[in-house]
Amino acid sequence: MLRSILAVLAGFFLIPILNLATNAALGRVLPEWYPAAGRVESVPALLLSCAYVAAFGILGCYITARLAPSRPMLHALILGALGLAVSIPTAMVAWNDTPPWFNLFNLLAVMPYAWIGGRIRERQLAATRSGPLAHA
Repeated sequence: MLRSILAVLAGFFLIPILNLATNAALGRVLPEWYPAAGRVESVPALLLSCAYVAAFGILGCYITARLAPSRPMLHALILGALGLAVSIPTAMVAWNDTPPWFNLFNLLAVMPYAWIGGRIRERQLAATRSGPLAHA
């Protein structure tokens, strides 16, 4: 049980840390795209943000699935549900800082990212069980 909790917590903290660090770095490098305060309207900036949020979300859910003692998909989906529970109020608070499509896309994408992270781990486990000669 403790390993399961730690696996979920690892992903739960990894994802926002990576997102915040990337936001901060991009804010320094591209202040016109990522202002420190105020509304973000730049479509390229928002699409870039969607891309790294996807990568970090999938990575975090994969890490959770990788660390899980069993049932990697379940652990990844639990992390996804927790992430969604945190993302809904966060999106509500920041709703006026970005266009609605951006907020809705990010909310709708949380669970697919969790599934992809869990699925990657499941495929790794299946490949290991079948052995290297099964793919030759």
